[in-house]
Amino acid sequence: MLKLQVHKVFADKKRKVKISCDGIMKQGITTALYGPSGIGKSTVFRMISGLENPDSGEVSFENDIWFNSQTNLPIKDRKIGYVFQDFNLFPNMKIEKNLSYASPNGIINHETKALVQHTNLEGLLQSYPKDLSAGERQRFAIIRALCQSPDVLFLDEPFSALDDDSIRLIMDEIDLIQKSKSLTIGMISHRKDVIFEMADEMIYMRSDGTNEQGNPKDLISEGIRKT
Repeated sequence: MLKLQVHKVFADKKRKVKISCDGIMKQGITTALYGPSGIGKSTVFRMISGLENPDSGEVSFENDIWFNSQTNLPIKDRKIGYVFQDFNLFPNMKIEKNLSYASPNGIINHETKALVQHTNLEGLLQSYPKDLSAGERQRFAIIRALCQSPDVLFLDEPFSALDDDSIRLIMDEIDLIQKSKSLTIGMISHRKDVIFEMADEMIYMRSDGTNEQGNPKDLISEGIRKT
């Protein structure tokens, strides 16, 4: 179980943005972050991952503190896989090299090889990212994020550049991975249909700094959008 309570303020001459998120991401299920554009959803994931520091709060996984006023666990020790909307594959490396680069000691483990085979992607390992479709690149981006056997997988708008058929295929693959590994997944998507399909729970972030957690359909249908 991942517990988060993070707060951060960004300020310049024109405006001040307060980001605040308090919630739980339970083991083996998918929890979506949802809220108005610019509310700071991606920043929340970055704070949990250690890519940015909160101004205050606490992040913990199981019995380990990742961040509080006394502790700031290094990124490499947080065991988080991160998939961005722009695929984030190294363009100058073939796909197999992308996977080995992300693997401990540069060795692609048996689980990763089995996943590539199961998803019928082994014929593309010697290709460069530019030679693949957007859906194929994103499928490999997800597999690469799993190379170090993370405890938590973050999906930050992973489907924004994909067609519906590619989204359906990747959602099925993520579901398979999650069930086989009891993986904790956090996701961000602007598409309600994707959230309804994938997310078991949702943390609704409001622009006033408050948030509520519960069933995605219930939260959205009840119209808690107080921006």
